[in-house]
Amino acid sequence: LKSAIYNPATNAFTNVQNMAHGRWYPTVTTLGDGRVMTFSGLDENGNTNSTVEIYTVGSGWSGPYAASWTPPLYPRMHLLPNGKVFYSGSTTTSRLFNPSTQTWTTVATTKYSNSRTYGTSVLLPLTPANNYDPRVLILGGGNPSTATTELIDLGAATPTWNWGPNMSQPRIEMSATILADGKVLATGGSLNDEDTTTASLNADLYDPATNTFSSAGANSYARLYHSVSLLLPDGTVWLAGGNPQRGTYEQNMEIYQPPYLFTKDSSGNPIPATRPSISSSPASVSYGNSFTVQTPDAANIASVALIRNGAATHAFDMDQRFVGLSFTSSSGALTVTAPPNGNIAPPGYYMLFLVDSSGVPSVARGRPSAPVSG
Repeated sequence: LKSAIYNPATNAFTNVQNMAHGRWYPTVTTLGDGRVMTFSGLDENGNTNSTVEIYTVGSGWSGPYAASWTPPLYPRMHLLPNGKVFYSGSTTTSRLFNPSTQTWTTVATTKYSNSRTYGTSVLLPLTPANNYDPRVLILGGGNPSTATTELIDLGAATPTWNWGPNMSQPRIEMSATILADGKVLATGGSLNDEDTTTASLNADLYDPATNTFSSAGANSYARLYHSVSLLLPDGTVWLAGGNPQRGTYEQNMEIYQPPYLFTKDSSGNPIPATRPSISSSPASVSYGNSFTVQTPDAANIASVALIRNGAATHAFDMDQRFVGLSFTSSSGALTVTAPPNGNIAPPGYYMLFLVDSSGVPSVARGRPSAPVSG
């Protein structure tokens, strides 16, 4: 029942109001106004908690809002630009929750007829070029697992799931991580749950622009149950964990270096790419306002994005989010327009990346940008 607020400045937790009932394995989603929504989890009696509760800083938890259906543990949830929250699985029926009315509506049914247990779900990059149209990609899952993926365009008049390209291997307990250029890295998992003999070591790189996968090499260690994957500020990806048997844990970590960090010399051999740099950027930005990013590479920058710091567990990253930004360039600087509202970029900490015309990203600004309301 308990909940607490962590203060990174003091490295301390402070207990706040209890929830109505327990939640073991819930999903937590930050809403556009800074409130925090929690859904699912097992209650103190071991039953699935099928209510939503919403936490408001300063006033505590709302009453529980009951759903007419029973969610899986760690449901896959995404805040959409219209302020509603999309449930994409792992079960076959996807739904929308409206925080304003506290009601659920059914959206669509997946093509895959089984539950995508411990597969994953990604809200693809939101960009001003497509008016922040929300598209969601679901990948893998099931036991034995599937290599299939599906896509839904939630900006369509009647959203429906459609098959996407297959991954190179089936994956349960997988990870999918949005990279600094907006592509999605699919790693880990296995054909059979918690089975290292069927581990999926090949990595796949999904390009939302072309709706295709390409090979992204292979990692060395099985990443199964309790594994994680996170984008780091230098544009690499950290892979860690794995629990192939209860009481046995993979202690080796790995770092993935995406193709955008390399170019080729005159002989065709890979060498580190020259990266654009950020000289300075503000510590925080406010919705809809412009801000200045100092960079010696201003004339060669092709895109700018805020990527929310991830929070990954059990094959799903509850927080990762890519928000593209419009900008203009001048000598030594970019004038960047912040996201228009919190439904597109919920309040919180983000990494600011610049990507040049060759597709090479900067190192993210070490002090992440934090959009605030107002």
